[in-house]
Amino acid sequence: MKLIFKIFLSFVLVLAIVSNAFAQPKKMTYRNRIDDSVKLVNTQEVAPRVKGPKPLTREHAIGARINTDGWGLYFNYGLIRKNEGRKTEIDRFYNVLYFQVEVGERYHPKEFRDFAVTGAQPYRNYFLSIFSTDMFKFGKVNNFYTGKLGVGYRYLIAGKPEANTISIHWNTNTGLALALLKPYYFKATAGNDIKLDPNDENLINTLSNTQFTGGYGYRKGWDELKVTPGGYLRTGLKFDYANRKKRVAGFELGLGAEVYFTGIHQMALQESKSFFVNAFVSFELGWKK
Repeated sequence: MKLIFKIFLSFVLVLAIVSNAFAQPKKMTYRNRIDDSVKLVNTQEVAPRVKGPKPLTREHAIGARINTDGWGLYFNYGLIRKNEGRKTEIDRFYNVLYFQVEVGERYHPKEFRDFAVTGAQPYRNYFLSIFSTDMFKFGKVNNFYTGKLGVGYRYLIAGKPEANTISIHWNTNTGLALALLKPYYFKATAGNDIKLDPNDENLINTLSNTQFTGGYGYRKGWDELKVTPGGYLRTGLKFDYANRKKRVAGFELGLGAEVYFTGIHQMALQESKSFFVNAFVSFELGWKK
């Protein structure tokens, strides 16, 4: 009897333990919702990013200058300085820092080129005689050539509202000037070539008693070249009418001044000068990159 009671009691105890275990709340488990979620995709097409044109930073130009007392040929190398503005217009609104090299010639107001008058003469062509020694400049002492090396700045006054319009810049240029003086040689009836010395006391007699028949112009005297240093300054307004942003096309109107360390003789019986002032117009063509 006792054995049966013990077995029954053990069975009840085991049953109570099992019941208590199943009666505890179950531990909650969570599903991984990341894989089950719906991913939102932007179906709107995004336009590809397109790079704009490379900005222009350099300028190259060649030009010709006509002065009231001569001429000049020059080359510019410029660094473009952008102004504030929209990117679509920035290549039409800019300043330029540039370096310039120029060569030219200066004339005296009283020099005049003509044929010798020695009785009856055959027909003479003024244009073709430029390449001969038939014409000369009576009383000329020196050919006055110039060489210049300078730096300048063009400041924008009015930019181009549209590509086919005109921009206006205030242009200032200064630097070193060199006067290259070459003696002017004449042909004379005596058969020898002569040049005039401005310091000769008998210069008036030489001009009066010598029969000049021609002049060598630029052909003779380079081995006697003399150099006089000095400086120059120019200012003016430049008008740029180029119809494309990579082109340079324009003209400039302005004033210039030059000063040299020693006086320069150009004509006989005239005082030497070391200071020169002129007006000019220049035309130039070039490109930007």
